Amino acid sequence: MKRTAWGLSAMSISLAFGTIIAVGSLIAMRGQLDSDLLTRQPFSVPTLLVSCLDPLAILAEIAAIILIVRDSWQFGALHHRLAWTAAILYLMWAAANIFGFLPLSFLGTRKGSLSLVLAGQWIKAIAALLAYTVPALLVFGFSPKALRVGLGLGLLLSAIGSFGTLAMTISHFQLEPITAAGQTLYVPKLSVDYTTGIYPALLVTGYIGGMLYLLAYTYLARQTWLRVRTSSVTQVPGA
Repeated sequence: MKRTAWGLSAMSISLAFGTIIAVGSLIAMRGQLDSDLLTRQPFSVPTLLVSCLDPLAILAEIAAIILIVRDSWQFGALHHRLAWTAAILYLMWAAANIFGFLPLSFLGTRKGSLSLVLAGQWIKAIAALLAYTVPALLVFGFSPKALRVGLGLGLLLSAIGSFGTLAMTISHFQLEPITAAGQTLYVPKLSVDYTTGIYPALLVTGYIGGMLYLLAYTYLARQTWLRVRTSSVTQVPGA
C-alpha cells in the first residue's frame, strides 16, 4: 500500500506541475502564442517553465504509474485491470509521439512539407486523448463512487478543452524558410490569440478537468497515507 501512496503523491506533483506550466505560460504570454517572440526570448517564462518543470512532471507521472501498477493487485481485480490498461495507454501515447509525431515533424521541416508537419501535429493531438485517460483509469478501480464521478468528469472536460484547443491551434501552423550555412531550412511558425473566439471557453474547460484530477489524487494520496500510518501503528507490539 505504501507504493500506492507514493504513486498517488507523485501523480499529484505531476498534475500540479502541468497546471503551473499551462496557466503560468498563458498568463506570461497574456493569452498570445507567438513562436517568433519565444525564439527571440530564449529565457522567457514559458520556455523556462517547460524546460524546468515538464521533464520533472513526466518523470513523476512515469514513477506514479509504475508504483500504482505494482501495488494494484492489493485492491482487487478491477483496479488491477484498469491500472494496467492505463500503463498500456501511456506507452501507446509515448510510442505515437516518438514514432509518429517526431519523425513527421523532422521530415516536414527538412523538406518544407506543411502536410507532413500537420500530420505529425494531428498524431500528437489524438495521442493526447490517451494521455488524458491515464489518470482516470489509474485510480478508478479503488476510488469511492463520488470520486469516480469526479474522475469521469475530469476526463470529459480535459478531453474537450485540451484536445479542442490543440485541434484549433493546428490550423495556425505555417512553415517559414530560413537560410543557414547555405542551406534552406524550414521553421514552424505559430501565432495564436487565445483570448478570442472559443479559445477561452476551451481553456477554462481543460483547466477545470485538470483541477478535478488534481483534487482527486490529492484526496486519495492523503487517505492512503493515513491508512499506511494506521496500519503501521497497529503492527507495533503493545500499541
